[in-house]
Amino acid sequence: MCSCVRSSRALSPVLLPRLLRLQTGVRLTDRSLRTSSQCLAVGGDSTLPPLPSQARVVICGGGIVGTSVAYHLAKLGWTDVVLLEQGRLGAGTTRLCAGIVSMAKPISIECQMANYSISLYQQLEEETGVKTGYVRTGSLCLAQNQDRFISLKRLASRLKVLGINCNVIKPKEVAKLHPLVNIHDLVGALHLPSDAVVSSPDVNHALAVAAAGQGVQILERTSVQQVVVEKGHVMAVETDRGSIECEYFVNCAGQWAYELGQASEVKVSVPLHGCEHFYLLTKPLQEQLSPNAPVVIDMDGRLYARSWQGGLLSGGFEKNPKPIFTEGRNQLEIQNMQEDWDHFEPMLNALLRRMPSLESAEIHQLVNCPESFTPDMRCLMGETPGLSGYYVLAGMNSSGLAFAGGAGKYLAEWMTYGYPTANVWPLDIKRFGNLQSSRTFLRHRVMEVMRE
Repeated sequence: MCSCVRSSRALSPVLLPRLLRLQTGVRLTDRSLRTSSQCLAVGGDSTLPPLPSQARVVICGGGIVGTSVAYHLAKLGWTDVVLLEQGRLGAGTTRLCAGIVSMAKPISIECQMANYSISLYQQLEEETGVKTGYVRTGSLCLAQNQDRFISLKRLASRLKVLGINCNVIKPKEVAKLHPLVNIHDLVGALHLPSDAVVSSPDVNHALAVAAAGQGVQILERTSVQQVVVEKGHVMAVETDRGSIECEYFVNCAGQWAYELGQASEVKVSVPLHGCEHFYLLTKPLQEQLSPNAPVVIDMDGRLYARSWQGGLLSGGFEKNPKPIFTEGRNQLEIQNMQEDWDHFEPMLNALLRRMPSLESAEIHQLVNCPESFTPDMRCLMGETPGLSGYYVLAGMNSSGLAFAGGAGKYLAEWMTYGYPTANVWPLDIKRFGNLQSSRTFLRHRVMEVMRE
């Protein structure tokens, strides 16, 4: 992955091109950004538990989305559930997640999902005994102009209707809450005191432990090859280890969800495409940042930042995104991809404008992990059209951790009662047709939506 800087020189825009070329690769060392060492063990290296011949539900995908669906189905009384993971639990995007759970989302249903996720992750430690790294930091959404400030005021109104505590504040109050933020070009901000950070792999592990404790079978190193369909109904799932007869199948395969849909006996449209996503880790700052420091979300600067081991984790969404896996994926697990300092430079400059004191910080690592995006930047949820029993929950648009708890809950309700307890219509996968499944269309479309 990325590395410690060999030079001890400060991180300044003037020295940036030369400094960035000094980076070399090492492995991630922070437990909150890698697979938990306590990852649920399912079989040794040489043997695997036997594959069941039948189940009521088969879930494909052992990331935080899949384990959330399994957890909530078990909570609703489903006792015959099998979760299949082609590699190790949480070894996809979940392993490299930045760990931010914020309710600052553009539509109400997304705010509701994030709100529930925060509550769930907070109580998982007590329920399972697995530490999730939960810290209630709060967040600051910054406005550099009046248009953005009006937008944040509207968001505040929506959040208050949902019973979510938030406050529109002045720049001086921002400075009191976060010592590193440059407030000179700010008009105002929205403060969400209940936003939090967690360790995504540990939350994933806790969900898996809780689900397994309620009877869910979790099998690693078992790859789904296709879904068998008869007369418009799901009948079975074929894996590299044999078949499982089932009534329901849930595609939570993340980056692999598109390929899995296309590979099935009856092709299923799962319109998403991968893009590279970068974030930077610094070494501990001279005046170490408190772990309780609020998350900073600078929408006009297209970046976010949170405290990380006395230093800072900061990423963003560039105006020239880089699509990946244009010919499909074959890897079993997601690895940190090739660093690209030239590509990250605009985001780094934006970070230095927002937090000028970071010029004296040293780089620890640059992480490049794939994220999946949809044509309208909203996740894909629900039963697929024309195919009874085939459900999808994927395409999280870099908000998988924030949405996983709530989305898993609503999908489980949908499968149990025929409808969820919230209005998830804006996320229903039926909003897209087969025309949106062209890989060429998706590649170009996700570049457009990420620029917006």
